[in-house]
Amino acid sequence: RKMSKYSIAKQCIADVLAAADQEKVNHSDALEALIITAVAEMTESAGAPRTAEIIDYELRNISGALDKDFLRAR
Repeated sequence: RKMSKYSIAKQCIADVLAAADQEKVNHSDALEALIITAVAEMTESAGAPRTAEIIDYELRNISGALDKDFLRAR
């Protein structure tokens, strides 16, 4: 079965956290670096406007008002 883009991302995060444990790096620091790197890569790939749109959407819904896990599982 083909993995969804969210399954791929979740696996990436699991790998980052495992590497962080191995290197004794705080999880939040490793995730911060991942976000910064992902934003830079996305800006290169999709352009600044699309990247900003996605970040804005996520920031507006950071309180959990939207059940994103349900939406992303579809």
